Amino acid sequence: MYEIQGKVNPPSALAGDDFLGCWREGEFSYLFFSRPREVQVKAWLDREGAARYSSETVLNYADWEAGQALKPTSVVGFHLCPVWEDPRPGPGEIVLNLEPGLAFGSGYHPTSRLCLQLLREIYEQETPSQVLDLGTGTGILALAALALGAKRVVAVEYNELAVRVAARNVRHNRREGGVLLIQGDARDFAQIPGELALANIHLDVLLDLLDIPEFFHRKWFIFSGLQGTQLDQFLAKMQNSPLKLIKTLDENMWFAVLARHRD
Repeated sequence: MYEIQGKVNPPSALAGDDFLGCWREGEFSYLFFSRPREVQVKAWLDREGAARYSSETVLNYADWEAGQALKPTSVVGFHLCPVWEDPRPGPGEIVLNLEPGLAFGSGYHPTSRLCLQLLREIYEQETPSQVLDLGTGTGILALAALALGAKRVVAVEYNELAVRVAARNVRHNRREGGVLLIQGDARDFAQIPGELALANIHLDVLLDLLDIPEFFHRKWFIFSGLQGTQLDQFLAKMQNSPLKLIKTLDENMWFAVLARHRD
């Protein structure tokens, strides 16, 4: 992983088979490769002159997310299986084949598990057919909604690296006809209609969503990505919205919220 100070777009000469993707955070870019490319990256930056090389980090893939090896795991009736493993689901479990890539959403993180639990609870009551998934990451929640009976999911993700991973996971699960994947800011697509909205995303975006009237034109809502005291801040603002709190779930100080429209 090469940290670059500045926003960059790697040229085709660098984006070969060993190029895993580019992650941008603030004013920094992070280039991921499956083998060392320091010489080539520095030479490219020297030619461009618009960004500055910062550092190199070598990671084992298993350490990227959750600090543990990625293995098949069962979560509330879903069997989440990395694509390099053979799925061995328990009785009645739904298999989701996942390539975590360099995006988050393997099912290890508490927010993913909590959202899956709330998603299942909704679909045990009724079957929302049109779903909006904001901050889709690897696409795990979009795929879970389709597996439970949704007909169409619009999945929005800001990070282009995560979008590439989500697209591969849609193909791994043969759900190309059920997911419209969009790269963009969640707030710009909050008005897309449907019966259910999922938003597993950071606090500032969650708060902004509550300021968008068109966002409330649906029945069910799942919010997550809240940690510690952020829950109180979010719930305080939600009280002034058309939403009614149904329940909250927590795991290791991460929270998820189930709400529905008051009407």
